[in-house]
Parts: sequence; structure tokens; C-alpha cells
Amino acid sequence: MIFTQAIFPIFLAICLVIYWTLKSNRLRQAFLLAASFFFYGYWDWRFLSLLIFVILISWGTPRLCDKYPDRKVKVLTSSIILLLAQLAVFKYFNFFIESFESLLIAFGIDTSTTTLSIVLPVGISFFTFQAISFIVDTNRKHIANDTNLLAVSLYIAFFPQLVAGPIVRAVDFIPQLDRSRIFQADIITKGIGLFVLGFVYKAVISDNIAPFVDLVFSSPEKFDSSVVIAGTIGFYAQIYFDFAGYSTMAIGIAYLFGYSLCDNFNYPYASFSIVDFWRRWHMSLSSWLKDYLYIAVGGNRGGELMRYRNLFITMILGGLWHGASWAFVLWGTLHGIALTINHFWSAHIGKKMPDFWLTLSAYWFVTQFFVLLCWIPFRSENFIDVWVILTAFFPFNKNTGELTIIPWALLIAPLLIDTLIKPSRRIEALNKQNPLMLACISSVIFAIALVFMRTEVQAFIYFQF
Repeated sequence: MIFTQAIFPIFLAICLVIYWTLKSNRLRQAFLLAASFFFYGYWDWRFLSLLIFVILISWGTPRLCDKYPDRKVKVLTSSIILLLAQLAVFKYFNFFIESFESLLIAFGIDTSTTTLSIVLPVGISFFTFQAISFIVDTNRKHIANDTNLLAVSLYIAFFPQLVAGPIVRAVDFIPQLDRSRIFQADIITKGIGLFVLGFVYKAVISDNIAPFVDLVFSSPEKFDSSVVIAGTIGFYAQIYFDFAGYSTMAIGIAYLFGYSLCDNFNYPYASFSIVDFWRRWHMSLSSWLKDYLYIAVGGNRGGELMRYRNLFITMILGGLWHGASWAFVLWGTLHGIALTINHFWSAHIGKKMPDFWLTLSAYWFVTQFFVLLCWIPFRSENFIDVWVILTAFFPFNKNTGELTIIPWALLIAPLLIDTLIKPSRRIEALNKQNPLMLACISSVIFAIALVFMRTEVQAFIYFQF
């Protein structure tokens, strides 16, 4: 089920009525879990068994550690390997097989390997990462080992964030389950405002940019350089409004049930450095990679060179997390190199430079242009297309292919409005001053958005991850 499908508002309305009618906190949690299973099973009920498997591993591991303390390390290791193994089978099996076959062919060895016809379960990376963080946090004593099955299940399966994040920490979510939910008008209006904002981002902006982006990236060699550049800028805008739209809707929906989720975006296209970009883009993943991968491979220990190595490894694996393709590995590698250079620059060069607007403007342009270029392998069908699109940015390129109407206003205006006005902060401020006015404005904007949204529902880009 997709937030922008016609059935979702009906599902959400029914859930809210039943949820707030129930008086018992435990009954509300049980109902939310049932609703979350229905939400996930609506896509393909067969994968509910996978979700339940992940929940049981998460719940059972700390209990086994308590029961067999002398085998604690083995239990923890085995559980994490199991979780990563199911992720590897569904997401990476064919990728590794095909890569191995290509390597053998490169050495002149004829081979015939077998790949599997595997359907990638929606959101498998997200709920697997949440499960791993729960297991690690119980081991670190951040969460009680005897957390009940209902709490663990709802933490993993809570439907607003189940299939595309934010990646929620148990230490932030599970304590909320102990508090009785009280219907608060200002919390509800804030949730409505955020949901409508996310809906506009996704259904109006991102989905209307998508056809132009798809046209350009399907055959970039056919188009004039200006069209190719516009298509690249289009994806730069589309992926942000798509993913930030989903996250904002998820956070808004959680508020409607009285729960708070972590922010996932903080206006990343206003960043003045790659380090700053990754503090603002997909923040729940960035912090997860830092706490559970970067620190695990060594973190800041061992000096500056080791720190850069660990950062580089983290970003390569972070790129691979996004998808089973060498293009994603390249994307992660490029960002790893940029982060390393950025940290070195800040430590040894940047402090010596004057801090004035011209310098800041240059930093912003270099950062955003780099991010823009890195989205090319992220979106392209193959490496040949990557090269074709990159050459469109070269001044000496003479490509004069097909021309098409470029929707510059749709590509640029929303980015400027979002970056300069910062709508989510305006919602927060208005909600504190006048919640009723926010609800009225949100209703009007939602009605207008329904007029401008595309009739053909577009899946969220990050569902494939």
C-alpha cells in the first residue's frame, strides 16, 4: 500500500477511528500491530512470514543471551548473520553471482551460472537495519533484554515507517509505548500539516517531475545537452521530494497516533559541504551507519589515516545498501572520497581561509554540483549512459540531439521555495500559534494538491531499497 493511493486515506481513517476509540494502551498497540501487518501484507501477504521472522530474531536474541551468558557472543553473532543472510539472499544473491560470472569471463573462463527469480520484499533493508540496531542496543544495555514481544513487534513493523523509514531507534520508540496516548489537538494538527506537506512533495512535485526524468534517462544519447542537464537536475529534485515526501508523511502519520519519529531530512540542498550534506540527508541512515558500522570497523580510533579508511569503507557499504549494483558502489565510493577530502580540508586548510559570503557561495556550489553529478550513476541504467550524461556537462560537447520542452519552473522553483522558506519549520511555528488555522490551511492545500497530482500513482523511489 502506498501513501498516495486512493485506498490509503480510507485505511488511515478507519485505523484512526478504531485506535482512538480503544481505551486500553495495550489494545491500541495490538491494533496498530494488526493494522501494520495488514498494511505490509496488502502488497504481498507471503512476505509477512519474513517480517515475522525478523521480529522473532530481534525479540529472541537478547533472551537467549540472558539464558546462555557464556555463549552471548555466539548468539549475537549468529543472529546478526541470520538477519544479514536473508537480506543478502533477497537483495544481493543475483548481483554477486552475475559479478562472479563477469570476472570469470574477463579471465577467459567460460561459465554458466544460475540466477534466481527473486522478488525484493519492500522495505527489507529498513526493517532489517532496525532489527540489528535493536539487538546491538540490548547488548549495550540501552534497551531492556526482556522487552515484550508486542513492543518489539510494533517497533519493527509500525506501518508509517515500515517500508521506507525513517530508520527508528528502539531507544527512541519503545519508551513511547509505556506512555498512555492522549488525544491532543495540537499534535494531531501538526501531524496533518506534515502529512499534507509530504503529500505535496511526493504527489505534486516529485510525481510530475518523474515523466520528464524517465524520458531523459531512458535514452540520454537522443537528447540535446541542455535537455540532458535539465533531466539530471530533474532527478536531483525528484529524489529529494520523493524521499523527503515519504519521510514527512510517515512522521505526520505517526503524530496522528500520538507517536514521534526522528527527522530524516533537514534541507540538505542548503548544505555548504559534503559533511554537512550527510548530516542533513537521510539522517536516520547516516546516524545508523555511524553508530553500527563506522564505529564497528574502528571509527576514530587509530589516527587520522585509519579514520579516513573507516569512513571510506562505511560509505562504500552504504552505497551497496542502496542497491545490488556497481553503480551504487560507485556512488558510495565517490561520496566516501568526498567526505575524506572534506574532513582533511576542514582540519588542515579550511580554517586558514577567510569566512565571507563569496567563499560560502563557492562551497555551496561545489557541494551541490558534486551531489548533482553523483546522482547520475545512482539513476542511470548503465555505465554507458553515465558517460553520455556526464559529457553533456562538458563545455566542448557538441551534442545537438532532440529538443523537448524543459519544465524549468517545476524543476527549480520547488527547490528554491523549499530551501529558502523551509516549510516544515513554518508548520511547527504556525502549529504553536494557531493549530486550528494550520488544520484549515492544510485542508485547502490538500484539496488543491489532489487537483494537480498525477492520476497514475508512482511508487516511492526508496521502496526498492
